[in-house]
Order: sequence, then C-alpha cells, then structure tokens
Amino acid sequence: MSLKDKLLADLQDAMRKGDTLRRDTIRFLRAAITNEEVARQVESLDDTGVAEVLQRQAKQRRESIAEFKKANRQELVVKEEAELAIL
Repeated sequence: MSLKDKLLADLQDAMRKGDTLRRDTIRFLRAAITNEEVARQVESLDDTGVAEVLQRQAKQRRESIAEFKKANRQELVVKEEAELAIL
C-alpha cells in the first residue's frame, strides 16, 4: 500500500470516528501533496516524494511551535503539537 493510499484510508477512518483534528491534519497534508504534484508537473508523487512533503509539513509544525512558545500562545502550541503527533 502506497503512502497516498494509507493517507486516504486514515482520512476515511478519521471521518468515520469523528476525529476532526486528525481529519483536518490529513486533509492539509493531502493538499500539500497535491500542490507538490502541480509544482513538479507530475501526475502522482511516489512514496519518496510523499515522504518529503510529510517531512516538510512536520518541520513547519516544529517551527510554528517554537514561534508560538515565544509569543506565549499556549493554545496554538497545543494544537500544533497535536498535529505534529498525527504527522
């Protein structure tokens, strides 16, 4: 099973369970993958390309956590940490 197929299965599972945070995080990740496919002008990314997008999204979350901690925005830190755990 490819990573894209796994993400789709995880998205469907999150929707069935009503897990909105997990659902939204996976949707954002899938959108980032689609954006990368458009940017690279390819029909579909392979698992390596999907993993690269996943790593970039995780890095973005870690950077956001650091910035939110500096700004003393604990509620946003908690949200970003939860998204990072899902990724």
